[in-house]
Amino acid sequence: MIRHPFRSCRMAGPPVAPSWGGHGLRWSGLIAGVVTLWGLAGALPAAAQEASADHLVQPETSFEPALLAPRVPPPEAQTESLPALLARVLARDPQVRVAESLLQAVQERQKQARSRLGPNVTVLAAQGRSNEIEFGRHIDRFTSRAEVGLRWNLYNGGNDLAELDAASRDTEAAAQDLRRAREDSCERVAETYVELLRLQSLLPLAAERLTAVQRLAAQVGRQNQAGKASDADTTQAAASLLDAEIAVEQLQADYESARAKLAAQVGDEVRAVQPVQWLALPGQAADGAGNPPGVVLAVQRRADAALARVRPTASLLAPRIDLELRQQASDRTLPAMTTEQQRVWQLTARWDIPVMGEAAARRNETERRAEAAAAEAERVARGVSAELQALGPRILNAERAVAQLDRQIVQYGLLVRAGELQFEAGRRSVSQLIALRESRYSAEQRRAEQAQRLLAAQLRQLALGGGLLPALGLGSGI
Repeated sequence: MIRHPFRSCRMAGPPVAPSWGGHGLRWSGLIAGVVTLWGLAGALPAAAQEASADHLVQPETSFEPALLAPRVPPPEAQTESLPALLARVLARDPQVRVAESLLQAVQERQKQARSRLGPNVTVLAAQGRSNEIEFGRHIDRFTSRAEVGLRWNLYNGGNDLAELDAASRDTEAAAQDLRRAREDSCERVAETYVELLRLQSLLPLAAERLTAVQRLAAQVGRQNQAGKASDADTTQAAASLLDAEIAVEQLQADYESARAKLAAQVGDEVRAVQPVQWLALPGQAADGAGNPPGVVLAVQRRADAALARVRPTASLLAPRIDLELRQQASDRTLPAMTTEQQRVWQLTARWDIPVMGEAAARRNETERRAEAAAAEAERVARGVSAELQALGPRILNAERAVAQLDRQIVQYGLLVRAGELQFEAGRRSVSQLIALRESRYSAEQRRAEQAQRLLAAQLRQLALGGGLLPALGLGSGI
């Protein structure tokens, strides 16, 4: 049997029947209630401390809920900021290591292209026997000869210079790929870090809410035993306590899951997180109009490299001109030959013209690849620009939402304290007090979510604008 929360209170003395008389009594009761509420609101700061002290006094009763001890973050001495974490683990990130190795490989390829502009030194050593006829005589000749030489390509239609130019641009693209790898790794770790920061900020709030609900449930249980609260109030307080316990357990699980995910991403121990502080950046970089990110610069440099490999049509008919020098080092040929070459130099011009159209097809291939690389660079640049344009309003909205929720939390704090006083005075029900506390906790949750959205949007804006690594104090990334 559920009794009315106000009619089930048993008071000492004879029962007093409620009066539903004339309009004068109803107006006088309403005016008295308004005056009482005005007085309670004026005495709020001082009375809130007394009410909090009253709530802390909990004599032993049979209705004492078991405390659910939430896991708190590590002590402040064990905290680690986002820049410190990234500086500690970024060099060991697999994506960064791959980009570094590829950059070194492209640098070696650039050295190969540069070496083609220089001469090649040759050393020739020959030893053997031969049966020859010289002046009608059969000769069994033993050959043992050594010579050194130099071969230098002086001209090949500018192909080597074009390849060197393209290799230099490929090196720049690989350097931007390394920067992109560092930006991607930082952004990936920072997203999990921000999520962990949100959960870490909510854990104390959930624990405080659980403690307050435990006090309320114990207080309502004592009032029920004294006949001052109904069974419905007791059930409602117990349901609110169960909801608070579930919320704390869920937050604990999410917190541990986020910590495990971050530890797996960085491959090392994860400490408690700190609020993210961006370093001061110029206005253009903060708005995403500064240096383009690595992903944009990388595809642009690759498009330039592909264009540099496209040779003019005239180069297909250009000859290859080589200079060759040879110097005899030793000659122990027996019997000796009638003539021998001591020093030789020669300049040769050679035209290699494939009759089946290989040269023209190779040029057409490089031209199409250059067009594809230019289109890819345009696609990436447009995508980055579109995302940057969409992030601006999102950041402004999140900033306004955080400021508004801060004010709302302060207002709910005042309402909760006033509601606690009014509950003590018997002018608010258990359900009303629980609703006020739930509203405050809901506002705190929304504030944490909006703060996370704001940080994530700022993080993405810095990454797309090329300012993420400088904002974290990690240099340019190259």
